Amino acid sequence: MQRQVETMDEGDGEMSYDVRIGVKVEGMNGYIVVIDQPNYDSPTYNLRDMFVACMDWDYTQGEWYNCADVLPKFQKGINELRFNKKEYEKYNPPNGWGSVGSALAFMESVVEKLGEIVGGDWYWNGIPLEHLWMRW
Repeated sequence: MQRQVETMDEGDGEMSYDVRIGVKVEGMNGYIVVIDQPNYDSPTYNLRDMFVACMDWDYTQGEWYNCADVLPKFQKGINELRFNKKEYEKYNPPNGWGSVGSALAFMESVVEKLGEIVGGDWYWNGIPLEHLWMRW
């Protein structure tokens, strides 16, 4: 797996998010080293209103967030979409790009990846959640 160093930039300007998980490295002047990404890492921007509503979080694209703060928001969003699907169908984009199902798949993918990193799967030795950062 290739590793890269990124600053807190504004993304690449495409029509979907570019979700990355990283760690801040001491002495790198605010740089974050990207260490991984969820398996489903680029949901469409068309789902933004649904994400904001189900997580009750008005995040900013391109900004890095501490995963200890992010994880509870994603868990809330997953529960909302699973148990109140009908309520969130009103946020399905009219152009058909994205749905409650694809939003749920993305959010579950992020939680799963954080679990792999924190839990120490075959690749990771276990990085504490509070040391991880996520960028939309």
